[in-house]
Amino acid sequence: MLTAVFFVCALPVCGYAWDSSAKSAVVIEKDSGRVLYNKAGDWELPMASTTKIMTAYVALRYGNLNDIVEVSENAAGVEGSSMYLEKGEKITLENLLYGLMLLSGNDAAVAVAEAVGGSVDRFVEMMNETAADLGLSHTHFGNPNGLPSDTHYTTALELAEITRAAMNEPKFAEIVSTKSKSIPWEGREYNREMTNHNKLLSRLDGCVGVKTGYTEKAGRCLVSAVTRDGMTLICVTLNAPDDWNDHITLHNTMFNDYRQTALISSDEVIDKLRIAGGFLGNTAVTADREYIFPVSDSDDINIETELSDVRLPVKAGDTVGSGTLTVNGELYGSFELLAVSDINLVPVKKETIWQDLKSNLNYIFGYWAQMLS
Repeated sequence: MLTAVFFVCALPVCGYAWDSSAKSAVVIEKDSGRVLYNKAGDWELPMASTTKIMTAYVALRYGNLNDIVEVSENAAGVEGSSMYLEKGEKITLENLLYGLMLLSGNDAAVAVAEAVGGSVDRFVEMMNETAADLGLSHTHFGNPNGLPSDTHYTTALELAEITRAAMNEPKFAEIVSTKSKSIPWEGREYNREMTNHNKLLSRLDGCVGVKTGYTEKAGRCLVSAVTRDGMTLICVTLNAPDDWNDHITLHNTMFNDYRQTALISSDEVIDKLRIAGGFLGNTAVTADREYIFPVSDSDDINIETELSDVRLPVKAGDTVGSGTLTVNGELYGSFELLAVSDINLVPVKKETIWQDLKSNLNYIFGYWAQMLS
């Protein structure tokens, strides 16, 4: 029996006259993972605070949003961008995640790591374990905030995959799409007001996230997600001096060139299975899964199916063949063909054939007898 296999492949990307300012850049479609744009997407580079996408993802997988976290001296004293946590301050894990993703708080990253992992070191191990679970072989985390480290790097392609996984977490998607947030500030008479650093939430139609980043070593790093007409694209740029405009141009170009298309639907009749050799019967055949992903006018799509030799009876849902989907000559995925309805073991009897013949002859003779009388 064939098993359906799904391949997320970096299909060849069409050339564009325009070039992004990034050292490395990719655009992928979130649901399928298809790569639409790829500029040095496999280069290992530092990613600055876009690291916090993984920090938040791990925290959401293993933490409890309602937990009250007491901020340590270690967290309160961390350098760089901050949500201005104070030693001994009590704050929920949920609000720490808002400070992490909206204000890019390095202090929030350490507080989250200590709360969820028990220590920063253990949490970083969890980040690397999660990267391995996602099948990423060119990503390594040295800390939860993205501060410079020789052991801290990723690729644009793998950061896009991390973002793809994180955006499937509803709470993550909610947080990174939030433009501003007001949360209680313990010990103060006023709230902690937070405004998202991601300007694209206001400047780019359909933007739903996700994270900015900068260090002198990494340069300007940016990850964005945009949803239009039911399709979500994720764009990653690493070391891009003109990142805001890069993302606007990349998203607009890709949405103009690609449309979300159902190449194979699970309720679509692909073929028909006919039974011969002394038996009567047939059934429609459908695929066991759907393939929906972005397609451009220049894509060469090919679907091939092959029906198997089957034995009766055939039951609805039985595997009766297999198929492959190729895009631009490269295998994208394979699928099983399933029978839509039953075909029972009912041979055609010779007696039945003779009876039908006699009945037809009697009808014909009777008709002519009436006409001649």
